Amino acid sequence: TAFGANKHGFAFGLNGLYPKYVAHKRLPRQIINRALLSIENEQDLDNLLRLYPVAFGFCINGSFFRQNNYLLNYEIGPNFNKDNENYISKCFVINDDQKQNRKQDEGYTVLNYLVHYNHYERLNEVIIEQKPLGSTHTRSKRGQELGQISTISDALNLLGDTENEAYAIFHTVEKNRNICTLCTAHFNFQTLHLSIYESNPKTTHEPSIIYNLKDLFI
Repeated sequence: TAFGANKHGFAFGLNGLYPKYVAHKRLPRQIINRALLSIENEQDLDNLLRLYPVAFGFCINGSFFRQNNYLLNYEIGPNFNKDNENYISKCFVINDDQKQNRKQDEGYTVLNYLVHYNHYERLNEVIIEQKPLGSTHTRSKRGQELGQISTISDALNLLGDTENEAYAIFHTVEKNRNICTLCTAHFNFQTLHLSIYESNPKTTHEPSIIYNLKDLFI
């Protein structure tokens, strides 16, 4: 899992996705992930994912916040049926006003928000996954219980949730010695700030670090 932003106004977060099989003689996903730092626009991003075959799987949540006013989600994985091709599923996260202008053939769309966990949700019929992590479905179920994300507070409450000690969304070393949440990143596209929380964002009043995204454009 990682996050980043570049001087072209592309901000993104990454999730690991876990196909059962690794494709040989293809690029590790980390190479593609680093290439995201040079992407200039949505067409660039589509071309990168289409032209460079990956060995494993990952998910991108992102936005070109200087160009578009919607969010994007991609699920990517190796296509073993065709040489040098990826399976790609693209989803637009739009608001109610934008829904009226969308065409039926423009791909998947969801309204207002999207929460994505470490498993394939749209490519699950064409990509065989590893046995799912127990935490993945437990966290997904907990997210459904907390309901729609409408505010920043809603999002931070979800990301900081510790209701299930065994499979908390926010992991602490005290509860689980094998895994912990290193930090939580919050991109605010209205104020153009990136806030990073090193402790639980649900209970922490102030982020540890705040970056001004405008500094990228200098």
